[in-house]
Amino acid sequence: MRIGDTFTEMARLVTQRHVNPLSTLYGGYMLMWLVDAGTIAALRLTGRGIVLGYMDRVHFVEPVRLGDLLLYRAWCVNVRRASLTVLVEAYVRRGDRLALATLGRLIFVAVDSSGRPVRLGTRLEAQEDWERDINNHFQKWRSDVDPALEFEPGEREWPLISSRLVMPEDALHGNLMYGGRLLYYLDELAFVKAWEKRRGTYVTVSVNSIAFKRPILVGDVIYVHGEVTGIGNTSMEVGVEVVADGASGRRLVAEGYFTFVHMADGKPAPIGIPGPKPRSAEHIDEARKLRGITIPDHERTPATWLLINRQ
Repeated sequence: MRIGDTFTEMARLVTQRHVNPLSTLYGGYMLMWLVDAGTIAALRLTGRGIVLGYMDRVHFVEPVRLGDLLLYRAWCVNVRRASLTVLVEAYVRRGDRLALATLGRLIFVAVDSSGRPVRLGTRLEAQEDWERDINNHFQKWRSDVDPALEFEPGEREWPLISSRLVMPEDALHGNLMYGGRLLYYLDELAFVKAWEKRRGTYVTVSVNSIAFKRPILVGDVIYVHGEVTGIGNTSMEVGVEVVADGASGRRLVAEGYFTFVHMADGKPAPIGIPGPKPRSAEHIDEARKLRGITIPDHERTPATWLLINRQ
């Protein structure tokens, strides 16, 4: 199958239940819908069980407000033996054009019913120029993130934020917890940690990285630990790790980093806390390049291709 043939589109209307106190889209919903679109594209290509394994540099570049229509567009861009990379872009309609709101790079792993990786047996072809450019770009990106996927950290001594029982409603199918559901939960808890450090209103501006090390099963109890790991003039980075305990024993299942911006009167406001600089500063240049990108409604090639060609 060609990369272009994996194109998947999904629409979401932002209603009152989806927004934060600033009447902009709550980051947890943006992340969950991003994973929804990526999962649909991956399932269409593979036709088998998959789980989210990794994502990074999810920039929130265009405000999404109450009443906005979001269009999620996804492409499968690279396949390996048991995993595939999916590019997901979210757009918000601005007049007669679509403005890029969020970009996500997601790695899915094909698994059996017990969560063990299995061979995909799927191939992707790149025929057009944009397909070849996207494929080459994501082959390099995958090589760059492989160390993070292979790294096995020990449990940190971060404070416990929350714990909960994983229920059947948290699974997409079978007994494996859905990655989109977990991201929604983690975004909320990372906000709590930022709020505890300095009370105020925060919005998510990026998911710097998040790695899912092992499947989480229905019936597990998950413990989310977190700590503020960086502080900028107006932003705060929060690290989280997830430990699951249940029939499969106690194990570290996920770790990630979120960056929030402190807001006052709808604008970024200094947080006034000394501390280390957030690591998300490494990706500020990329986020700036993404701002202001718009495409015609009928366009079916990724806006990421424009970013690649600008470099």
